[in-house]
Amino acid sequence: MKIIDGMDVQEIICLYMSHGDDFLQCIESAAREKDIQSGVVLSAIGTFDRVRIRHIKHTQFPGEMASVELEGPVELCSVDGIIADYKPHLHTTMSIRGKELISGHLAEGCSILYLGEVVIAKLKGRVLAREDDPASGTPRLVARQ
Repeated sequence: MKIIDGMDVQEIICLYMSHGDDFLQCIESAAREKDIQSGVVLSAIGTFDRVRIRHIKHTQFPGEMASVELEGPVELCSVDGIIADYKPHLHTTMSIRGKELISGHLAEGCSILYLGEVVIAKLKGRVLAREDDPASGTPRLVARQ
């Protein structure tokens, strides 16, 4: 375990997305436009007509991901994650037609149906990034001054 401290919330930023917008691409674009090199996605709501979720396939190293793509309507139940070096890494739970839940890593290809709203905390004090762990090969969160 490694603790990364020495950060404060600099600003809270809210995004609104419209029909056809790609949820993940909008968050990354906003991170670059608003200089959110390090941040936390605090809350989000949305509806999708198409979604793409990635999930882990097995427990061996190196890890391997698989994708699931679904047509809507899909309701966003939760999303949270970290923005490191302007790149969002988000996990999500979604409801498919109100009958089934799906969860995993939110991927590009989640197209807004009616609306998407996201609240992001922009952090200051340290710069978050991801580097491959030498032992496992998986990306890990690191901080720079």
